[in-house]
Amino acid sequence: MRACRFRIGKSGRTWLFRTPLMFALVLAAGSCGKKMPPQPMGPEGPPQITGIRAEVVDGHVRLTWPIPNIFHQKKRPGDLVFVINREQTDLERAQCSECPPEAVQTLLRLDPDGQGPWAVQHNTVQWTDTSTQPDGVYRYWIGVMDRRERILVQSAPVRVHVASPPKSLKQVETHADQRGLLVRWDAPTSPAKTPDLQMAFLIERRQKGLDWEPLNPEFFQGNSYLDTSVQPQYHYQYRVRPVRRVLDADVVGAWTEGAFTKAPEKVPPPPPKTVWAVPSGDKMEVHWTECPLPVAGYHVYRRDGKTIVRLTSDPLKNPPYVDAKVEPNKVYAYAVSSVSPDAPYKEGLLSKWVEARHVRFK
Repeated sequence: MRACRFRIGKSGRTWLFRTPLMFALVLAAGSCGKKMPPQPMGPEGPPQITGIRAEVVDGHVRLTWPIPNIFHQKKRPGDLVFVINREQTDLERAQCSECPPEAVQTLLRLDPDGQGPWAVQHNTVQWTDTSTQPDGVYRYWIGVMDRRERILVQSAPVRVHVASPPKSLKQVETHADQRGLLVRWDAPTSPAKTPDLQMAFLIERRQKGLDWEPLNPEFFQGNSYLDTSVQPQYHYQYRVRPVRRVLDADVVGAWTEGAFTKAPEKVPPPPPKTVWAVPSGDKMEVHWTECPLPVAGYHVYRRDGKTIVRLTSDPLKNPPYVDAKVEPNKVYAYAVSSVSPDAPYKEGLLSKWVEARHVRFK
């Protein structure tokens, strides 16, 4: 192997090395003790603390947030922990985005792999601050700290007002409907002094001998709910609780339960929960999640401006549906319904509309 000549230093002296490897070792030795630029944390970068949900339940603040992926890559317990900080403030300062925090207090260091006054389920952490005061106003920050006690990232402030909960409902009634079970209630009035946007509701359902299950992951507005996902002639019970949005938190009231009610003998199946459309060449493919109940098939609808057309003449057994009559760079909306498996083959309600642009890649 030929020797390599390199010029090193300001003096311009030339040194002879047998291999480039020897030269690399000399450079490495000469760099000892010098400050090096920080190494990146990896392709994902620093963890992000987003999707924090704050609730005021029984006068306490309950925080729920997802665990970033970087927590699943740590090698030892305690390499990364959550740090929960809180500031007690007032309504005026809480709504001031430019006001700097004052008298911030560290409430907890939380290792999701450890044991403590928190719960971890489905890759989310839930912790309740039981040291809050009635009518108190707080700002919370959730950060990530490493073993050297360096804060790697911190969430945006979560503003919470421990306001009085909305009044519980007087009554929850359930009636059989040809499309399922119809749940009705009277919405309570909200205090005029409370800065809230609009009343909403959480609805849960159970069968005899089974646990409660949520029907609406998102808050429902109105005073009635049609449950089309019931099994014919099964008995169901419903409960409803009011929710008010105050600042960044949901202030929840008490549950009100209704009586068990029998579903009709025949009920059209519910629509698919999720529908999506993707371009495929000069066509559009419409996909959906299949109904958990028995069905004869599905009908697909397309909305173009104000015109709605059913694209299927006969129920389609399985997804997807290929829409060949589309124009390039145009936005279309699609919805899907389910058809009952027995005569007279009733068609259920439409799913939520989903929009997609037909983009062709050459």
